[in-house]
Amino acid sequence: MDLEREVADLVAKLLASGELPYRPELVRFRPKARYYSRSREAEVDFENVLEVYVKDNFGKDDAQPTHVVIFECKDHKRELEVKLMDELVGRLAGGYGFSIKAYMVTRNGFQSGTVATARNNGIGLIKLMPKDKVQYFAHLQTYDSLERSRREFPLRVKRALLNPLYVSDGERFYAADDGFVFPDFNRMIVKHLDRAGLPAS
Repeated sequence: MDLEREVADLVAKLLASGELPYRPELVRFRPKARYYSRSREAEVDFENVLEVYVKDNFGKDDAQPTHVVIFECKDHKRELEVKLMDELVGRLAGGYGFSIKAYMVTRNGFQSGTVATARNNGIGLIKLMPKDKVQYFAHLQTYDSLERSRREFPLRVKRALLNPLYVSDGERFYAADDGFVFPDFNRMIVKHLDRAGLPAS
């Protein structure tokens, strides 16, 4: 539950930042949502959902979002298994009548097969570092050292996502999505929405 609250806080900060190309009333976060799946002929439950609407239908009783971003939180004590990703893939393939994007969020890590399955199904991976795995080391900051740190960030993301014992040097957020890596939540979501080609307000 703490992980879900942390994700909700990240979304709330994103919405308050003004970084999204939408009017605030066209984007909303729902802790729980249920959508009708045509393929299952039943409603499917999701948690931690960011909905994007178009201005023509928002506020109507039967309004459907144009795009939905789902954050599947799994705070397990070990690397997340492939079966958890397979289950999410199955729920996403429901034919909901709107485009949908999912991220799986953990504090620990993912099995290599889970990473591959996510990549091949367009699902982003996020690791929010546990506080006891974030340490701060003293460094002499130079242009060269900052540039080297930037170049090595993709390698650190890979290590963090695959290793539940990974200890970071002050970094709290690692994400991989659609061939990109991200050091923070806002840049990741803004990049996704930009690539999704959704109509701006």
